Amino acid sequence: MGCSGNENLLNDLRKAFDSHYFAAIDIIPFSEMLKENPEEALGLIGKKYNEALDKAYTDEEGVNNRGYVEALAGGPFEAIPWALYNAVGGVYPYLDRFQRDKALKQVLSILDGRNYAEVNGDRGYPGHTTGIREPLLLSDICICRDLYWPGLKDEKHLWENTASFEELEEKIFDESGNFRREVVRSDFLVSYALLRSDFTSFGEDFALYMNIKNPDFLERTLKGIVGLRFARTETEDQIIDGKKRLEELLPEPVHNRIEPIRQEADWVDYKKFDSRNY
Repeated sequence: MGCSGNENLLNDLRKAFDSHYFAAIDIIPFSEMLKENPEEALGLIGKKYNEALDKAYTDEEGVNNRGYVEALAGGPFEAIPWALYNAVGGVYPYLDRFQRDKALKQVLSILDGRNYAEVNGDRGYPGHTTGIREPLLLSDICICRDLYWPGLKDEKHLWENTASFEELEEKIFDESGNFRREVVRSDFLVSYALLRSDFTSFGEDFALYMNIKNPDFLERTLKGIVGLRFARTETEDQIIDGKKRLEELLPEPVHNRIEPIRQEADWVDYKKFDSRNY
């Protein structure tokens, strides 16, 4: 009886997880809505998240098992959250600050309802922020909630035992210089790690490559990095120390972008998103 019960449970979990991929496809029309009518779509992010998960966990008889399966699995399977966050990320760079804040409020309302270890991928969870590709979205989230930062440790398997940047390029990039989606979970996290001298020796090669192949993404990556470093600085000493640290970590070809990006300060005002204030 116990064995049969375990088999049924495993079958139920497999069905639930498989259904995530089909439910995630429903995010595609929403991503189009975000592009065509952002004013309306940005207010629906939380609603679409819950609708997709409810659909994924509703069985053939119409019974919604979402609460049960999420409790058992430690949260939703990552396919739907990542699909939704990356739909938002796809339009995020093209939004004005007011619109970005509107999107951010919706995303934070989802994340703030989860355990932070589930959000940042700690303790074996797949994570929520671990799969966000857009630098400006992920950095704004983590400027507001530093506990949601997923870290860079999970990306190292991509370049371990890789002898040259040319070898890495073939592994993780397509012909257009975009990250291969089947290989890389978060474009920003991989880019940040590749640029850092304490993670790889490929920083300069990567910066030069991206400056040719995908300069807009490189610029957004640098904006994300600089935002994470300076958004909460309050004193001149902190600014000096921050600039010095980035110049130690990042390759020389991008050093001339640090100060202009810091001066531009195109990042979220985290004080607006203090959990006590909204």
